[in-house]
This record gives sequence, C-alpha cells and structure tokens, in this order.
Amino acid sequence: MVCDFCKKNKADIHLIKIINNKVEKINLCKECIKNFNFLSEEDFINDLTKILSKIFEIDIKIYNDSESSNLFNLIDDKGNKKCSYCKIDLNTVKKIGRVGCPKCYEEFRENLYPLIKSIHGSLGHKGKIPFNSSNKIKIERKIKDLEYKLKEEIIIENFEKAVKLRDNIKKLQKKLFIC
Repeated sequence: MVCDFCKKNKADIHLIKIINNKVEKINLCKECIKNFNFLSEEDFINDLTKILSKIFEIDIKIYNDSESSNLFNLIDDKGNKKCSYCKIDLNTVKKIGRVGCPKCYEEFRENLYPLIKSIHGSLGHKGKIPFNSSNKIKIERKIKDLEYKLKEEIIIENFEKAVKLRDNIKKLQKKLFIC
C-alpha cells in the first residue's frame, strides 16, 4: 500500500478507526507519521505507549464531546423504585454504580437494560463453555466466534482473512451436521 499523504512511499503504519460501524482508514509511511501534529518525533521513535495514549486521548475527547461521560445519567429514576428483595432504590444504584442483588436486574429492567446494552452491545451473556460440555456446543460457540471475527474483517476490508474465516466456518458447520 502507498502512503495516503505523500503518495510516494510504502505505508508502514495502518490506522483503522471504527465508530458506529463507520470505518476510517489511514495508511502512512514513517516520514509522514512524523509530521502528524499529535505526535512528536521523540514520541514516535522512543515510546509506542505515548503514541497510543495520545491516540486514545483524542478518542476519549471525541467521545466526551459527543456523549455524556457518565452513563448512569441515562437511568431514569423518576418514581425512585425500590428492589423488593434488597430494598435498594434506583437513586442509590445511580450513585454507587452497581445494583444491590441479582433481583435488582428484574426490578429495574426497563431502567437498566438500555444502559447495559449501550455498555456491552447486547443483553445476552457470552460466557465460557464448561470444559466437559459436548462437542456440538463447542463447535457452535466456535462458529459464533468466527462469524463475529468475519464481520470485523469485512468492516476493515481485510478480505483475504475474511475468506479464510468463511472457509473455517463452513468446515465447522459440516462437522456440526456429523455430530
């Protein structure tokens, strides 16, 4: 790949930023990356952690400008319900940032579910598979994981890797029918 800025040198650095499924890609050579205003030459040469922290600072500033930094403000606490089991109220949940007991998730479902979904991306738990579970369950989980990776690779337009993942998914699906 050729550098997006100078259009001469080979791009050694590939920055990919995904926000709300919008992909931004920048391909840079070593010379052009030095000219970026958020990096000093010393940072670039000496310490990768400084580079990454500066990039993440930029992302955090963008995030803080566009959305509230305190996600718990999303909780609507009008009426200030209480959990029937542990007696914690919604105001307290907002203040301490956690629920009092497992029953709170049921009691405060309509208030907490939008928050949980915004943080985790879904409401379903994706835990580990027990060691002694059946092969069928393990294969199904592997297929789901590969499908997720496939979507990521398609988003960043890494089609070579996407083809390999697709082929692995097909092989596992054939194994699934045999089990």
